[in-house]
Amino acid sequence: MTALEDVIRALLFRRPGVEPEPRARSVERLDDGTFHVDYHDPDHVYLVTVRQIPRVRLPLERPAPVGQVGGVRAELVQVSLANHIEVVLDAEPGPPREAALDAYLTSYGQWAERAEPGSPPPPQPGEQFGRIALAVSDDSGTAYRLASGQLGGTGMEWTVRWLFRPTPPVTARRLTLDFTSPAGPPVSISLPLPPFTNS
Repeated sequence: MTALEDVIRALLFRRPGVEPEPRARSVERLDDGTFHVDYHDPDHVYLVTVRQIPRVRLPLERPAPVGQVGGVRAELVQVSLANHIEVVLDAEPGPPREAALDAYLTSYGQWAERAEPGSPPPPQPGEQFGRIALAVSDDSGTAYRLASGQLGGTGMEWTVRWLFRPTPPVTARRLTLDFTSPAGPPVSISLPLPPFTNS
């Protein structure tokens, strides 16, 4: 089985809390990107087409400050396009970041030693960056919506990742990110959209 078939199986057959019976479905690759999916329903089967979408980073010369929360400055470190717009923030390197991370790791260690069953761990540092509001727009008037996000994580405690949809239309030439944080003035960043990224 190919890696692509593994992805198809994981996407189509995973049911929350329920593992399907092995003989209750089958997947057959017909040609590049097309799969025959059969749940052994007497009335129908599925034909699934999978497209590979390139991930393209928009030009960002250096991390750009976008706000401050709890004394730590947040920086825009990456903007990329695929079948969504991905915006990534991280904390500016320096003493405030390190002090807050050390305090979190100490708090987490204490929680791990004495945690009661079901008690939540202390919030990750990156969660405070969730208080920074972001609006995405372009020069074509597209209405973008926040599709999902991730605040922190093991080894990336300060990282914030937001996914917006839809993908910019072919008519859009610039993408604008408007940030509003609890401390400091609003920040607007405009980035060019290379023609090949939205064709």
